[in-house]
Amino acid sequence: MKGFVLAVFLLVILGSACGRKGDPHAPELVAPETINNLSAQQDRAGISLTWSRPAQYVGGGAVTDLVSFVIFRKEISQSCRDCPVPYRALTTVNVEDRERFVKQRQYRFIDEAVQAHTIYRYRVSSQLIDGSLSAPSNEVEVTREP
Repeated sequence: MKGFVLAVFLLVILGSACGRKGDPHAPELVAPETINNLSAQQDRAGISLTWSRPAQYVGGGAVTDLVSFVIFRKEISQSCRDCPVPYRALTTVNVEDRERFVKQRQYRFIDEAVQAHTIYRYRVSSQLIDGSLSAPSNEVEVTREP
């Protein structure tokens, strides 16, 4: 009887596994596709940015763990347009429809913290639930007019 109980115990322990089964994927393949349609235009309140939600991962398959978009901005001096200026995270736009069947396809953000006669460059990255970011989007540039 002890042998039978031990065999069943070992079968249960060795036969069970945790986690998801499937082929492992390289981290760069489970990042959302890069946003390539970021656009910017002047708005009464500031600079309006719009972009589309990525639908797939780089390696294929529907994106299921998107939680936000991180908007990066840098200010360019009129006198030194080619000077190296780093991007800084401006804000995060949360994705509110992760559990819904119908997902929001377009996103919009208005940067109200802008000054007249200043050149701004923007780019956006998608952020997954684990905190990882996609490659940055296309870069857009706008000069804020008074």
